[in-house]
Amino acid sequence: MPPDQSGMTFVDLVFPAFLFMVGMAIPFSINKRISEGDSVTAILKRILIRSAGLLVLGILMVNMGALNSEASGINKQLWIILVFMSVIAVWNSYPNKTGKSKYLISSLRTAGIIALIVLAFIYRGGTGENIHWLKTSWWGILGLIGWAYLAASVLYLIFRTCPSVLTALMFLFPMVYIAEKTDLFAGIYAVNNSLLIGMQVSSHASITISGILLSYIITSSKFSLLRKKITAMLFYSLLLLSAGILLNPLYGINKNLATPAWCFYSAFLCVIIFMIIYLVVDYKKYIKWSSFLTPAGVNPLLAYILPSIFYAFITLSGLSFYSELGDGIIGITRSLLFTLFILFITQVLTKLNIKLHL
Repeated sequence: MPPDQSGMTFVDLVFPAFLFMVGMAIPFSINKRISEGDSVTAILKRILIRSAGLLVLGILMVNMGALNSEASGINKQLWIILVFMSVIAVWNSYPNKTGKSKYLISSLRTAGIIALIVLAFIYRGGTGENIHWLKTSWWGILGLIGWAYLAASVLYLIFRTCPSVLTALMFLFPMVYIAEKTDLFAGIYAVNNSLLIGMQVSSHASITISGILLSYIITSSKFSLLRKKITAMLFYSLLLLSAGILLNPLYGINKNLATPAWCFYSAFLCVIIFMIIYLVVDYKKYIKWSSFLTPAGVNPLLAYILPSIFYAFITLSGLSFYSELGDGIIGITRSLLFTLFILFITQVLTKLNIKLHL
């Protein structure tokens, strides 16, 4: 959907679905840590480290397109490839090894960190007199997920036994958007503007918390029977839909602006989609049909960065991937084939023990 219009297409659901799934995973992740005896401090430290990693990746990725090869002293596509190779070295889940292998793994991670620091240091973007260093014109997809994950995880850690509080927060976060739009936050706007957090992060956190609440429904003993579970999901989805309808007149539906209506409509659709998948996969046990998606589910971060690596290699070789295969049915076919290609490469690399984990 064009950014100046109110509305959304299925493409505008991709990013909020990421946020929603992150939210669904948070209770499972944190509850597992607690059951294994991790302290709140240890869990909070892990949350902060993971959030910082997402922010770093987000900033690097959002600045890639603006890199000036001449000012940076390195070919743009080569810089991109080296960044992602370094990311793989740092965040790969290496097999548990001892002795020399342990030192090799430590050396690879250290080399990756040093490489990222050097690549960030030499980065220069822009053109002419507008040369700049890395900047947060926005945080990138991963960075925005990082902020939402940080907010939602900390709140879940605090209020995990009070789903009613989390429900209230899900509805209160979009109020931050409305308050900022009406200049109620003018006194702290300078700080908020410099960090580029606030309206969007509050909206994204709301979507992430909506995913947390769905996890409550599917795991709660109150909804052990399928009929009760589905009824609860339907009621929850209608609640989200109603919120979207009520807030739609304020700022419309806009993904780029992260409007409240867009948040609740997206959460509503995610609940409906999950309910269908739950009935097909978990209840009816029709699983084989989705096996081709397993690589992306097992190794999502690698699947996410592989297209950028592929495009960088293609551009570096002087070939064009878009010129003749961009639009219409041909473009859709290309996209489907490319998706299958990325899933295949992800599966191959996963079998070679290249599995990224923040």
